Amino acid sequence: MTGKQFWQSASNWGLMGGVGLFVVNLISWGFGWEADNIGWPVELMHFVIIGSLIVVTGRRNAAGVGREGYSYGRAVSFVFALMLFAGIVFGIGRFLMVNYIAHDYYAAINEKAIETMVQMYRSSPMAGQMRAMAEGMMTNPLSLMFMSVCELVIKGGFLGLFLCAFLYKKPDMFAGSNRDQGAAI
Repeated sequence: MTGKQFWQSASNWGLMGGVGLFVVNLISWGFGWEADNIGWPVELMHFVIIGSLIVVTGRRNAAGVGREGYSYGRAVSFVFALMLFAGIVFGIGRFLMVNYIAHDYYAAINEKAIETMVQMYRSSPMAGQMRAMAEGMMTNPLSLMFMSVCELVIKGGFLGLFLCAFLYKKPDMFAGSNRDQGAAI
């Protein structure tokens, strides 16, 4: 897999993964899970989407490598690139949810989180500044995208470290240079 194919594949599959995670956000909003502090269905669906994305792309990549093999390091680097793109798409979706699609819903959730944070810093002279900073972070598109990328790189990265151990493929000196050309007979 060349560098261009690597990034193209990571961006295409990351787009699909980010859209899938955005759909989970829509489902969560529809059922009101976040407002009711029921987070386990959302996390379970994230786990299933991220895990299946890693396994499907890892198997596709391992099947198409041919002679050079598919090392653990190569698989893990692909997972991190995949999670980077999925995080960007998921962050854009989260921004749309927070600011446009379900503004009132997320405003109530964010207000609870901000109040909890302000209560922790109640005796601090910076309580007002903490409130302003938190409100700005919860609606800023760049901070939402950055938080989403970090979240997915950490979640997907740790899951990928485990799953990539099962996805590597040893080099095969009898295979062709790649899958598309086929083995020489």
